[in-house]
Amino acid sequence: MIGGRMIMESSVLDVELLSLKRRVDKLEELVRTLTAANLSLVRAVENLHHTSASLAPGD
Repeated sequence: MIGGRMIMESSVLDVELLSLKRRVDKLEELVRTLTAANLSLVRAVENLHHTSASLAPGD
């Protein structure tokens, strides 16, 4: 019966591993999305800084 138990445990582990891989894939996608959003925000702030500097009265 040990062999049968190993097969059952292996099947359960495979299902758990697949579930974890899916969760990691979703998290990786979230990281990519947040990284892109952060880069976009940084560029917008840099553009705003350059625009405001060019509009500032000269000293």
